[in-house]
Amino acid sequence: MSKYLAWFLAFIVFEHFVGIGIGCAEDQTKQFWWSNISYQYDTEREFVTLTPEFETNDLPFDLVLYGFVDFTGDHGHDETNLKNHCGSLDLFKPLNTFGIAEDNLVLQMFDVAMEYNTETFADDRCYFGFRWRGTRTFGGISEFLNRNHATFDITAFLARTDGRQGHNWWMMSPYLKIPFSIGRVNCFSSTWCDIDFDNPLNECRHNSISGQSMLGVNLREQLYAFCEVKYEDFQEPFDDAFGMGFGLMWQWYFEKPESVIR
Repeated sequence: MSKYLAWFLAFIVFEHFVGIGIGCAEDQTKQFWWSNISYQYDTEREFVTLTPEFETNDLPFDLVLYGFVDFTGDHGHDETNLKNHCGSLDLFKPLNTFGIAEDNLVLQMFDVAMEYNTETFADDRCYFGFRWRGTRTFGGISEFLNRNHATFDITAFLARTDGRQGHNWWMMSPYLKIPFSIGRVNCFSSTWCDIDFDNPLNECRHNSISGQSMLGVNLREQLYAFCEVKYEDFQEPFDDAFGMGFGLMWQWYFEKPESVIR
């Protein structure tokens, strides 16, 4: 299992090293609606996944909404019967929009975060915490991210509604996305991880990690081909944590004109 984790981390480093410094993407400061739907086959674990995904910051009260659901079949059977699911719905609100210290440079870097989780193999639950946003900080990190239209966030969840947090549980979720181009071809790389410390749902380990790293290439208009490496340490059986998928993705993006916003 350790060698698969090493491969996963190596893939992350490689794809983001390739993508640095050649970005072109939407302006994240504008109000937008974004969605995609992807279909992929996992060549390592032999099953397919259908994933709808969406995000928008065009909501009342400065709220940001993100959500996704993975519909999957059983591992190891070339399974196309999408009977299992795993997904989340995330809601964020910047700390400096609560009417207190709106001009505070530290508060503007953080959001209050709430995540609703649902999956086939466990009860639904909510997580609560805070998100740090790299594009809202200052110095070299912010300049790099905004110049390349990239995203780097870290969310720390400190409480959960299923009563299983105990005294030591918490979860850290970093996310990185860098758009880039090769010649005239638009591409992107994205990586996220969920790192559970003293995970109460994992009876065999105190800590667990799950994550995905994706490299996408634009084929035509909104259509992308992609390769995705996955490492899901919480999965059973535990020797089946590593996966590699190939598939197609259709993306849709709508940005509000400035005349409408004003």
